[in-house]
Amino acid sequence: MKHDIFISYSRRNLKQVVAIKDEIKERANVDSWIDLKGIESGEQFVNVIIKAIDEAKIVLFMVSKESMVSEYSKKEVMYAKNKGKKVIPIVLDGSELSDWFLFEFGVISFVDINVPEQKTRLFENIWNWVGQGNPQELYEIGLSYYLKKQYEVAMEWFEKSAQYGNAEAEYYLGSCYSYGTGVETDYAKAMEWYTKAASHNHSEAQNKIGIFHKHGKGIPENDDKALEWFWKAADNGNVNAMYNIAKSYYYGRGIDENVAEAANWFAKAAQLGHAKAQSSLGFCYLSGEGVGRDDAKAVEWFKKAAQQGIDSAQYYLGYCYYYGLGLRKDYKKAASWFSKGTASNHLRAIYQLGLCYFYGNGVEKSLPKARMCFRKAMKHGSTEAQQFLTEHEYLSSQDRL
Repeated sequence: MKHDIFISYSRRNLKQVVAIKDEIKERANVDSWIDLKGIESGEQFVNVIIKAIDEAKIVLFMVSKESMVSEYSKKEVMYAKNKGKKVIPIVLDGSELSDWFLFEFGVISFVDINVPEQKTRLFENIWNWVGQGNPQELYEIGLSYYLKKQYEVAMEWFEKSAQYGNAEAEYYLGSCYSYGTGVETDYAKAMEWYTKAASHNHSEAQNKIGIFHKHGKGIPENDDKALEWFWKAADNGNVNAMYNIAKSYYYGRGIDENVAEAANWFAKAAQLGHAKAQSSLGFCYLSGEGVGRDDAKAVEWFKKAAQQGIDSAQYYLGYCYYYGLGLRKDYKKAASWFSKGTASNHLRAIYQLGLCYFYGNGVEKSLPKARMCFRKAMKHGSTEAQQFLTEHEYLSSQDRL
């Protein structure tokens, strides 16, 4: 097994040493070699132990009252010293270094594994000792922990990588502080890390800075600065920034309102697979805003977005099926798409599904289910549902229908 650390210890401390070995792997992602079978002959010592020490970059000597009187531990440590290996004594049980160790090594710093601060410093230093400061590898280790939702450990690795200027690590640190994953939300620190990543041309970090300016996260709202950052990110091919530019044109934020330009940018992002942009472009075609009205194209883009789970697209696709816009009318498919849209509490999808149940369009007629939908829609602020229940008073007055 390839390893970077050789561990010298007394077998009477096996359980504690194995736990340390496993923690080194977990926290530093560094492999260690230990003799688990025991030395049975001088030949094995030569063929196995020496080879293991030669292949290691550092040696950890586990100091205990047992190891200090072990001839094998002494031979291992002496051989490592003669080979120029860095030897770090790890105190397991409070034992003091014995005469022979002090005689050979003099005053040397050691780590008391029972002192939390020293133990933490040990793991921090291991990477430097074994010379594995590759920023991309450090980032990838952090990402693996991040995907497992072990955010605090992930941040430790991102910070190691960010010290070398890794843009992805800097971006993820910004995200951790922005969303409070592994740490308390801190927009100032998030902006600090996003800015570092942006300086390394990280396009999503540039987009996030634009969002911070747009929504005033830890800083005053500033649509002009937001758009400035969206342009930078879009120039680097960032599809989220393209979508944000489209919305800026659509709502006239930081730039004059221009629905034609909005549709143009929605189209750019949509063609690159941005689901919300696809839904927005579909709406432009359905309403004729910024483009000529084209129900068939609207349906085409609604389908793409709906299949990616965008609730507004699911609603509008259901709407098109319900009223036969751009395709053949199909109440069953309409009700199905309305139902999908209700999963995220899309207001109009809930109301429209209520109509399906009320009239029996695409589903079996059910006044109780219709009433449930209308009440749910009202709860989320639907004036249409409220008006419908007012006009059909018997729906709201009956407990059992």
